[in-house]
Amino acid sequence: MQPARSIPDKKPSSEITHIPYIYLKKSASYNSNFVRFLCNYFPKEKIETAVEDYALGATKNNEVIFWQIDINGKIRTGKIMQYNPKTGKRVKNKTGAINWVHDKLKKTNPDYADFNLRQCYFGEHLLRLYPDKPLAIVEAEKTAVITSMVIPQCNWLAAGNLNGLNIEKSKVFENREIVLYPDAGCYEKWSRKMVEIRKQIPCQIAISELIEYHATPQQIEAGYDIADYIIQQLKANKTYDQQQSRNQIPPTLNNNHHLCNPNNHPILNPNIKQSLGTTPPLAPHSRK
Repeated sequence: MQPARSIPDKKPSSEITHIPYIYLKKSASYNSNFVRFLCNYFPKEKIETAVEDYALGATKNNEVIFWQIDINGKIRTGKIMQYNPKTGKRVKNKTGAINWVHDKLKKTNPDYADFNLRQCYFGEHLLRLYPDKPLAIVEAEKTAVITSMVIPQCNWLAAGNLNGLNIEKSKVFENREIVLYPDAGCYEKWSRKMVEIRKQIPCQIAISELIEYHATPQQIEAGYDIADYIIQQLKANKTYDQQQSRNQIPPTLNNNHHLCNPNNHPILNPNIKQSLGTTPPLAPHSRK
């Protein structure tokens, strides 16, 4: 990665370091194995919107760059990951380990030797782009991108890891509606974190039992999440386009919390396919 033309001044240790926009601009690309995987399940228009909304980048080795852009449009860092283009699973061997843009900068540019990282939610910038949408929080960046293509009524953000849901990052939740979607086996931990957030930040926050409810013991062990659930349903229904042509999101939903609930979406809840036009969709598996 080439150094930026503009080099920041040395900053006090308490001040957050931001990455110049030129790095994001140069990385902008569909040429990652992650996007290749998406092409197996989603139409071109959906993928284009997701790549543009999340400003996805790619490396020369076809790794995806998940940029962390905060609510003010400042770039905190970029998470570099390799995926198998056929399975969509992360490559976890030595050459496919997670890397970070700020770490690469520290190694190649002495002006970034004292880089002060403070992470934000992946997708946080969407709160500024689409301020009226409710929020849905998942663990993985991959999951946020995939769910955004199926349920675009919400701003889908990613915590980055199990412990990435925290008070500091969640200050952007103030006066917003949020639904948490923990991975299988992580429901209790995120439930406790939800209580902490509710005590310190004025917001309407709920947690979904969707994955906990559907996951088998084997899936819990494998870290099953809502993206896995979506892909499973898409495989069963052949293609996204075919399923969408037969079923549409029920138009009767009249509050944002339900809009973020996959139980109300025909692709994610096959039971709705049988009940559209006759009975209301299933009640959401969530707790406030």
